Amino acid sequence: MSTSDYINLILEILQINHFSHLFIPAPFDDSSSCLKKVPDSNGVLTLFIHLKSQVSPLVCPHCGSYNHHISKGTRSINLKHFSFGSLPVVLVVSYHRYICHDCSSYFVEDIPFQFYNRKATIPNVQSALFELNENHSMASISRMHGLGKNTMYRIFSENIHIPDRFYHLSSVISIDEFKATSDKGTYAFNIVNPITGKTLDIIEDRKASFLKNYFLRFPFSERKKVKFIIMDLSGPFYCIMHSLFPHAQIICDRFHYVRLAGQNFIQSRLDACSSLHYQPLAKSIKRQLRLFYKFRKDLDNEKTWYDFHLKRYFTCASYIDYLYDLSERRNDKDCDDNTMFDSLVILEMLDNYEIYQNLLKLIHEKHNDYKKELNRWLDYIFDTQNSYYQITAKNFRKRWFIPLLCSLSYTTIYKRRNRSYRTSFNNGFIEGMNNKIKLVKRNAYGFRYFYNLRKRIFLHLGYSYTFTYKDRKKGIPIFQ
Repeated sequence: MSTSDYINLILEILQINHFSHLFIPAPFDDSSSCLKKVPDSNGVLTLFIHLKSQVSPLVCPHCGSYNHHISKGTRSINLKHFSFGSLPVVLVVSYHRYICHDCSSYFVEDIPFQFYNRKATIPNVQSALFELNENHSMASISRMHGLGKNTMYRIFSENIHIPDRFYHLSSVISIDEFKATSDKGTYAFNIVNPITGKTLDIIEDRKASFLKNYFLRFPFSERKKVKFIIMDLSGPFYCIMHSLFPHAQIICDRFHYVRLAGQNFIQSRLDACSSLHYQPLAKSIKRQLRLFYKFRKDLDNEKTWYDFHLKRYFTCASYIDYLYDLSERRNDKDCDDNTMFDSLVILEMLDNYEIYQNLLKLIHEKHNDYKKELNRWLDYIFDTQNSYYQITAKNFRKRWFIPLLCSLSYTTIYKRRNRSYRTSFNNGFIEGMNNKIKLVKRNAYGFRYFYNLRKRIFLHLGYSYTFTYKDRKKGIPIFQ
């Protein structure tokens, strides 16, 4: 292998082969090799690679005179480069210092692969910024690339720019809020297209005035394209979306109103446990929370488990049947007062359980007339004057009847990873995005500024960004 091929090979491994006409590997002063593996100042074994500039004509940056200067010796600078596995790499770059005869000014050679105003190479910084696409903390990225945490934060803040989102409104949008930062609004606003699984935009505040100013930038002809808006049971959001998108149909997310009805039943279950005289049964019912949440037809009737409070073996289905048997003990002639009282308490709890199960049945099973079934479910609550479901039923009947009916009867085709499947309109995708946002915030131990949080979220979601750095001589941004 010739000397030029050897030099080009080393520079190509370092990813700076474009500057082979300016810098070449050169042996250290105390060695015959350009490579040296010794501990650094912190005691970490590091690979040092020596690069030396070649003598070339220069132009004085102060007066512009050409090749009218003398060298004042060389200086060396250590630039952190990306690691080779677990071995850190530092480029020891020797450059010349000159004095101009015309203006008597000092100037130095430019190191084109040095990141502006940082003791690091451009490939190393670009590799560190590429890690931001994954959900890694800046502290771990800075350790992997030999950069300080504050340096990593400044590079991220100054050199990564997410352009403003300009998009067309889709026929179906899903909206939700999440807790963000305190410099703008405590809660931010997320807009996604649930059909294609794309985040449209993240807005810094959820206030009505801010949302109206944001959506009113779209012309009315564009807002008319929105046919369905999927949201949770938020009254303020309902009023805002109804005024901004008068032709759109509001659809409630199933998870939220099922959870609301489930919370009503759970409260009745806890009240029943506190009223029972037979404490082993009360502790057993309190322990089986997830069993009561499931749809009764989906309960397992094969796998048995042991109840330590009741000292018996059950399946999930047989446990519910056991409670129904206990509720019938009030008809026994030889039962005492405590047994009769416990039987009545369980009967009341099971009545609330049936109301919750009827709602799950309305969701899981097909019906010819969902409006009739939903009205029947609400009428039963009003007729029995159930104290646990009364407020929820009034809210459903007065404000959310049509959105609930649409969520039960409307279906759509979702597209995920080149696959299509039919299901109901729901907020599942945006809830998954909110979970990703929480993970980004948790790994970063929180964000102080919303702009940095929004930037990091879009990087993690794979959106395009602009990387900029400044020219060392002119101080102007260069886009790559």
